[in-house]
Amino acid sequence: MKAILGNVKITPAIGTPMGGNVRKDNKVRGVHDDLYCNIIILYDGNKKICLMGYDVVGLKYKTCTSMKKVISTNTDIRFENIIMFATHTHSGPDTCMRMYQGIEETIDTYLDKIEKRILQEIIKLNQQVYQEVTLTTGKTLIHDLSFNRRLIRKNGDVVMNFEQFSIDDIVGTTGPIDPELLTLGMWNESKKLIGILVNFTLHPAILVGLDWLISRDYIDNFDRQLKKHYGDHLVVLFANGAEGNINHLNYEKKDQWRDFRETDRIGKKLAEYTKNNIEKAVEVTGDIKFVSKIAKLPLRPIKKEEIEWANMVMIRDKDKEEDMFDGIPDKTYAKMVLAMDKRTETTYETVIQGMFMDNFAFVTFPGEVYVEFGLAVKKATTQENTMIIGIANSQSGYIPKEEAFSQGGYEVRTAWSSQLIYKAGDFLVDYIKKEIIGE
Repeated sequence: MKAILGNVKITPAIGTPMGGNVRKDNKVRGVHDDLYCNIIILYDGNKKICLMGYDVVGLKYKTCTSMKKVISTNTDIRFENIIMFATHTHSGPDTCMRMYQGIEETIDTYLDKIEKRILQEIIKLNQQVYQEVTLTTGKTLIHDLSFNRRLIRKNGDVVMNFEQFSIDDIVGTTGPIDPELLTLGMWNESKKLIGILVNFTLHPAILVGLDWLISRDYIDNFDRQLKKHYGDHLVVLFANGAEGNINHLNYEKKDQWRDFRETDRIGKKLAEYTKNNIEKAVEVTGDIKFVSKIAKLPLRPIKKEEIEWANMVMIRDKDKEEDMFDGIPDKTYAKMVLAMDKRTETTYETVIQGMFMDNFAFVTFPGEVYVEFGLAVKKATTQENTMIIGIANSQSGYIPKEEAFSQGGYEVRTAWSSQLIYKAGDFLVDYIKKEIIGE
């Protein structure tokens, strides 16, 4: 196996609209830590597989398609062999353009600018001599960093762990977490770790644009800790999992931080787990099987009651400013519902991909999928170590379990961030089993 690695700084300019929450003033005021697009290209002598991890909240399908076309046109890397995914930091630019109108030109200018930079870097990397590498993979179970954010009250109601509730009133969560930390390490002929793909399921939404500062959230300190240990040459791609209902908030801990102290704590701890994981990793064996398929997921129609509600809210809240640290205000939901009612599409097009070897695999998901669906796909593979790479090749929004829609909660409310049919998760898992894994 051969590989080449690199990265490109993609930090937006001051004044760029931020994504990840809803603010009356959503413009970037400063930079706490820079954002990057990290790149790994694997070459098995037959095909090149290009993985690109972006420190943004998500990427539109057309953005991914455009970038892939540009890369495949200018290199020998095939269009379908390019995987683009977002780390999903909630303290980055609004690359999905979901919560605001009128920012398209600013964001498109930003995306055009970084597309040119990334293309130049990939062309440069691809012209270099690929290094011979040994791939290793490892797995560690972590139970103290991630939590299912959907809580069950004594009366059976569901509340999100970032909302107001009494701890004594909570009896548990509606579902599990995915405790697996998985790594794919790349070692050169001098036995030096030069690159690593790390997969863990945890929303990078500790900060949500704290002080209007750009940040990678906990991923920044995580990256810095690994480079401190292995060297600044190390290229780290962090791939989030099926994190649709997973965050960092332990509901039993009343005074948990929501600032850079917490991102540093989690980043440092995750790095320690990763270093231990790397030490016990085993060599990846077997040839690469790579699958890439276009999938069309059904959109759910907008109900008459939703239109009536949205029109009512637009009148009721006409003078109210849209500003909320966690969640989305009613007025913002109303705007999205009314805009969605005008769409003509009935399906959401995306790309699902999978890479399979003897003891390692990854499968991509198009949005913020509930953890249960990620666990179902892992169970369906034969590989001991299977990564679920979420928010890949598009941002389809939340994909909850069907029963969540009757329970209520943040992820199920109709919006651009939750737009697929109730059974979309089951549809997606069945599609992956048949078309990607090949049961």
